[in-house]
Amino acid sequence: MAVLGRMVVSGRRRFPPLPGDAAPVSLCDPAVFGDDPASGNDPADDLAAPGRVPSGEHPGPLYGPNARRRESGPASAQPARPAQPARPAQPARPAQPARPAQPARPAQPVARHLPFAVLLVAGMTLRVVTGYAYRPAFEFSGDSYAYLRLSTLHAPDPMRPAGYPAFLRLLSHTGDLWWVTVVQHVAGLALGVGIYVLLVHRRVAAPVAALAAAPVLLDAYQLVLEHYVMAETLFAVLLVAAMIALTWSARPSVWACGLAGLLLGGAGLVRTIGVAMGVLAVGYLLLRRVGWLRPAAFAVMLAVPLVGYAGWFHHAHGKYALTGGDAVWMYGRVAPIAECDRLHLSTRQLVLCSPHPVAGRPDPSYYVWNGNSPHWRLDMPDDKRDALLRDFTRQVIRYQFGDYARMVGGEIAHYFAPGRPVGHRDWPDATWRFPTGNEPRYLHNGEPLLGFHGDAPSRVIREPSAGFLRSYQHLVFTPGPALAGMVILAVVAIMIPGRDRRAPPGNRGSRRRRGLRDRAAEDRRLRADMALLVAAGAATLIVPAATVCFDYRYLLPVLVLFPPAAALATRRFVLLNRSRRAPAEEPGINGSSRAPAGVPPSPGRCP
Repeated sequence: MAVLGRMVVSGRRRFPPLPGDAAPVSLCDPAVFGDDPASGNDPADDLAAPGRVPSGEHPGPLYGPNARRRESGPASAQPARPAQPARPAQPARPAQPARPAQPARPAQPVARHLPFAVLLVAGMTLRVVTGYAYRPAFEFSGDSYAYLRLSTLHAPDPMRPAGYPAFLRLLSHTGDLWWVTVVQHVAGLALGVGIYVLLVHRRVAAPVAALAAAPVLLDAYQLVLEHYVMAETLFAVLLVAAMIALTWSARPSVWACGLAGLLLGGAGLVRTIGVAMGVLAVGYLLLRRVGWLRPAAFAVMLAVPLVGYAGWFHHAHGKYALTGGDAVWMYGRVAPIAECDRLHLSTRQLVLCSPHPVAGRPDPSYYVWNGNSPHWRLDMPDDKRDALLRDFTRQVIRYQFGDYARMVGGEIAHYFAPGRPVGHRDWPDATWRFPTGNEPRYLHNGEPLLGFHGDAPSRVIREPSAGFLRSYQHLVFTPGPALAGMVILAVVAIMIPGRDRRAPPGNRGSRRRRGLRDRAAEDRRLRADMALLVAAGAATLIVPAATVCFDYRYLLPVLVLFPPAAALATRRFVLLNRSRRAPAEEPGINGSSRAPAGVPPSPGRCP
């Protein structure tokens, strides 16, 4: 009996027809439906041809259990295939000698993390050597003394927020400053691990992610600041934790946004620049368009610690604020460039003019802390003094805006210069180097140590380990041009437009359309994440340069911001490169797919 064809389809494999069956028929063969002009058939002959279904009727399915078989007839009969001769028996192959056992290769998931493991071990070793060579800790006689005295938390300080003193209060039960450095060194290692895990989770190549974590693990200045009783390490931990909470998922949960807000609120109580980070994070969530609930949860949790602390500050000092020294800091910032003959000052404000010529004026810290600073001559209540200082600052910025912009811009560019150059108005770089034990007093790191309970711990320096660290710091630190390159790489990756991934109208609801939509969403997410990291890093440099002074200490937080941004930039470049490659199948008209030339069509697809 002749049939239309017998075909068994499994995936893309077709089994040959059984003997006596008709030749397999392709659904794409126009001759099957009688509409091929070359075959001589005409659809109008359907009514006259025996065994054919009139064109007005449905022919029924061609395959499956309900397939309609064609009637047998002489025209459809196929000659039986001749019997194939039996193949001669193949001789047995000789036994192959057993291959020697190959050494097991390391598992790929473990081997790909080997570069980071090496960096992590190196960073751990350096921190162990630091803890051994210098006991118990480094102290900066200005800030460290104040933080330790404020750790009793009796009242908020007018100049410094109480976030880091609260951290010291937790560790004061140990009675030893050495434990402060231990916790901060472990936190430094955790920063490197957190950055690496985040980047690998975001599918950045493992070697690139390891390079992004290398600055915070190996930079000698980072080691020194971790050994100081200073707020920088705690601030960096809170900042990185918040960034991980915001950027871990494609759509951060409400809880993650609330946690990020709480962490940045705590960072604002460690260093007030954290408040600016919170504002940037709100803008990031709005840019991501994740709805209103997530930005609202972030803003509420950001405000909780800040509002609570402002209430405590008001109870102690009579005004709602986080600190009370902003007027003095800004005066110290503009005093070195102020030309009073270009300003409109009142009689009381004239005492604020520096007696030194502009070119020979000291650094901003002189005008804030030194007893000979002109602002100490204002004998009046604090609120009136602050009002005069703010008006003086506004006039300098207004009437000498060019001078102010050049000063701030020059100090920002200074961070990206090769080496560690220091100008006459910059805070000395030697303060943040491994000490020798005989530092001059103006560095403020050689004064007697202050303990938790007012005692004076003895300072111990062990050679030659300390000498090794001093030599190491001359060679290993993050160069300014490298940081500039990271910023440029991230900015270029942000600015490059993505490929138009809109699918044709016929692909609506298809897997291809969903894939294009997901790739476009990932591209927007990468650009937003890089923008957040670059903006946060820029804020850590711009705000101190505009309000305080130039100090290499303010450069350290960018080690956890610029390198991850550059690593994400490499990820976007990889995705852009992939999207611009010609795919094996391009969507045709109305979303149909065309097979590449020379490839026969599969049973369910027409060319």
